[in-house]
Amino acid sequence: MSKNQRKQGNHPAPSLKQVHNPAAESNSPLLWVLGACVVTAVVFFPMLSNGFTNWDDQLYITENMLLRGPDWHGIFTQPVVSNYHPLTVASLALNYQLSGLKPFSYHFVDWAFHIANTALVFFLAYRLSGSNRWVSFLTALFFGIHPMHVESVAWTSERKDVLFCFFFLLSMLSYLRYLRKPGWESYTGALVLFALSLVSKPAAVTLPVVLLLVDWYRGRSLKDTSVWLEKLPFFALALVFGLLTVQIQSEKAIADPTYYPLWQRFVFAVYGFGEYIKKLFFPFKLATIHPFPDAGVIPVSYYPGIFLAFLKLGMIVFLHKNKHVMFGVGFYAINLALVLQLMPFGNSVVSERYTYVPYIGLVFGIMMNWATAPRLQGIKNAALGVFLVAAFVFAILANKQVKVWKDSLTLWTKAIEIYPDSYIARSNRGHYLANELKQYDQALADYTVALETEPQHPNSLDNRTVIYLHKENYEAAYADADNYVRYHPNMYRAYLLRAFTADRLKKYDQALADYAKCIELEPENEEPRGNRGVIYYNAKQDYKAAKADFDAGIRLNPKKGVNYVNRARCWVQFGNKAEAQKDIETAKQLGEKVDDNLIKAVEAMP
Repeated sequence: MSKNQRKQGNHPAPSLKQVHNPAAESNSPLLWVLGACVVTAVVFFPMLSNGFTNWDDQLYITENMLLRGPDWHGIFTQPVVSNYHPLTVASLALNYQLSGLKPFSYHFVDWAFHIANTALVFFLAYRLSGSNRWVSFLTALFFGIHPMHVESVAWTSERKDVLFCFFFLLSMLSYLRYLRKPGWESYTGALVLFALSLVSKPAAVTLPVVLLLVDWYRGRSLKDTSVWLEKLPFFALALVFGLLTVQIQSEKAIADPTYYPLWQRFVFAVYGFGEYIKKLFFPFKLATIHPFPDAGVIPVSYYPGIFLAFLKLGMIVFLHKNKHVMFGVGFYAINLALVLQLMPFGNSVVSERYTYVPYIGLVFGIMMNWATAPRLQGIKNAALGVFLVAAFVFAILANKQVKVWKDSLTLWTKAIEIYPDSYIARSNRGHYLANELKQYDQALADYTVALETEPQHPNSLDNRTVIYLHKENYEAAYADADNYVRYHPNMYRAYLLRAFTADRLKKYDQALADYAKCIELEPENEEPRGNRGVIYYNAKQDYKAAKADFDAGIRLNPKKGVNYVNRARCWVQFGNKAEAQKDIETAKQLGEKVDDNLIKAVEAMP
């Protein structure tokens, strides 16, 4: 590093004489960090008995074939759920190797990382505050037990949050070490840890700007060219991952930018900025999903968040000379900027997990102002009492929220209590009720509410059709399948369900046409071939067409025994005993049960 860089790196932190608490100096900081970590561990302990949910856990874990093996090449080359975060997926793969699909080990790792992150927040605040133990303890404690952080920790699919935060904080600590004693070891360490954070979650792209904020807070001049030059490798990495993320998410995750007008997207951003601040102090009505409003609408519930956002901006103008305020708000704003829905993505206008890192800055700024305020000690002690009472309340709320993530039923029931018309919450609870609990009537009620709110929702149309089929209500099933096709004319599954339902209603021509469309949409899928072959055989007595479909089904999936059985029936019609016997033997070898009448019919052939 240049001499100029060394000079900049040794600049002292802002004057923090008022921060030091003589009563705290006699205690080891390790006891303070241990205290914050123990409380955090106890609050989140119930998550160790939680299961998986049907909110992305199937995509990340239970149905993710990359974990089997594991497929290391796929893990490091393929995006998962519209994100490229190979280190996160690799960590889940290691969990799978350890315990398969038993959820305990997955939750244990997330629990342990969150405790470790609480410790790292302590040491980050400790370095930034001039070794003030109360500031560090309270910042770490509120990070560890805040109810808004439960989603990042108790939701297995959010492994990326705890993992990226872990390396993000380590990178910041390494950078602070570089500022105290410039050298290639700590600088390179910060850069490598930043790269590890990026491959855990692309949200880490904000780190270079955060480091500039740290430079300013520590007294370095942002007019110094060397301060910017040393950040170039960080910005280069951020740019690469930022562009990669935009490319991946633009395919599926980012909504049509024309659906919400620009002014409404601006409202989303302002509302989110203020709503997250409100939730910092009043973390109530928490849910895994906070639905977007209709296009062109500003709900009344948005007004408090919008008001708080503008109030905060006014406070920034008024307190712009307060370095602690500006650092705290700056840290918050930088880490929140990319998720304020100026370009809508996902299913929630705000998401609790997005506060996992940003709240560190806000809480630190509050605690620094408390510690440095030139007020009577009695007032400060009273404020400390308020902080500790708030921490006790937050711990109780967080502990209750951890239990909400026990399974899909508890998760979506809580969301429905807050948003009873949420079609996503209703659809997901309906899926769990039908598939896991076999409570079809309750599931139908949820899907009905979902479709009243969003008539075009494909999952609700799909699953309600299946339930009606299960209940043998074929007319209702056909009505849903028909709407499914009408709203989503390019979806394979829509035609498959309508074809299947039409067959049950003896609408054979409709069924044949829909199976033909299925084959057009997914020519390598065996299922519509076999199903169409059965209709040709049974309803149309077109044995040649039926055999052609069974032939194609066998070619596409030679391990499916039923197609051999059905083709054997065709061979009987053609009078070919040898081929019929051959197909029957193959079906038996594949474990397929063969009807005795078919066996007798073949044996009776000359």
